[in-house]
Amino acid sequence: MNKSELVESLSAETRFNKRDVIRILDAFRDNVIRALQKGDKIQWSGFGTFTLSRRGARAGINPQTKKTMQLPETFVPKFKAGKNLKEMVNKAL
Repeated sequence: MNKSELVESLSAETRFNKRDVIRILDAFRDNVIRALQKGDKIQWSGFGTFTLSRRGARAGINPQTKKTMQLPETFVPKFKAGKNLKEMVNKAL
């Protein structure tokens, strides 16, 4: 499901117009990004948790030149599904 399909589904289910659904989804995305940028985590009970994971500096290889290079430390967003979400998905299968 892509964003436009999600908007269509949410609009039909909630009877909100598509423009409002898009604004809500964009606001949710922006809030998650801002919280992660501050180092916070977002816990949504029954759904899951958004966190940052630290990927330390490491040696890598440039695929074009085959030379070793040092890759800097980075932070990667992670999502861990909550218990209820896992149970509901497995029930459907």
